[in-house]
Amino acid sequence: MKEAKVSVLVGEGVVTVKREGSNRALQANVLGTVEADGVEVLCLDRLVHASHEQQFGEWTLSGAVTTLLSRPLAVPEAVLPQ
Repeated sequence: MKEAKVSVLVGEGVVTVKREGSNRALQANVLGTVEADGVEVLCLDRLVHASHEQQFGEWTLSGAVTTLLSRPLAVPEAVLPQ
């Protein structure tokens, strides 16, 4: 199955998911955010992915009743002494 191009926009308390080729966007409220072991997880209030979808760009998808979006936290670049 061909992977669809999907954009995920994280705003203040909301996530918007837009699929390429569709004029419809899905919006979900962020119920909570967890950061642990170098991973950020956003807990949404609804499903924004289909059961066959596992990845939206950098976001990994999971959840059967609500979507959990997870991605590695950005690692700050090391500052080298001059």
